Amino acid sequence: MTRLPPERREVYPSKRAAGRRRSTTFGPGLNISVPISFGLPLIVVGIALLAAALNAGGVVFWVAGGLTLVLGLALFASGKRL
Repeated sequence: MTRLPPERREVYPSKRAAGRRRSTTFGPGLNISVPISFGLPLIVVGIALLAAALNAGGVVFWVAGGLTLVLGLALFASGKRL
């Protein structure tokens, strides 16, 4: 088998020249901070628990919904990157 001419040879760049491949990440790559990504679902769960408290009237739902909502709002408002 004959060698290919230099202009047709496949050239693979060195690993240093190409740089490191990075996998997709959740968070800083998408500009979503951890407190916001956890705070927003907690707000939704807190609102759902408060809605259940309105229908059922249970004290447990009021307390759990209020605490969850306050914790979610505090996390969402901080918005710090971790």
